[in-house]
Amino acid sequence: MTRNGVFGLSPGIELALVSSDQEARRFHLWEASPVEYLERLRLQNLLVPELNRLEGIIDQGDDLSIVISQPRFDITAVTQDEITAWFALNGFQNIAPSAYYRAEDNLGVFDAHTKNLVRFEDTLIPFDVIPCHPAGGFLQFITDTLATGHTLTAIRTITNTSGTNAQPA
Repeated sequence: MTRNGVFGLSPGIELALVSSDQEARRFHLWEASPVEYLERLRLQNLLVPELNRLEGIIDQGDDLSIVISQPRFDITAVTQDEITAWFALNGFQNIAPSAYYRAEDNLGVFDAHTKNLVRFEDTLIPFDVIPCHPAGGFLQFITDTLATGHTLTAIRTITNTSGTNAQPA
């Protein structure tokens, strides 16, 4: 159940004022909207069918919560090397620490680290990753970065009621 108006994170780029020897585009993770959260669940279900089930929405006037359920698994922890190998086996390129992109269906998966994937039997389950279909400048940023053989570095932007705080991801 989402709480306190927080619906996870959504990836994208922003322009920054930097010196002429630095890249002005920055990869960021922002707080997601309810629609972005639901799209994230849909895309997770493409990676693992029937992983997420929408149970309902609770509207308490000043607070909206989305309620989902996931199957219960007897799980085993995985390493980042296992995660990277699993994504490679499924056609993804590593584009940043814990981030992967598959050009075939324009699917980016972010926040894919050892706390967000587990093993169930012989299958990895990405239960709390951030999938998206990059578009526009964000897609161009990814393809340009891959074409040069570079990787991205994320900056997590967290918004709260007292303002905005940027923190490295």
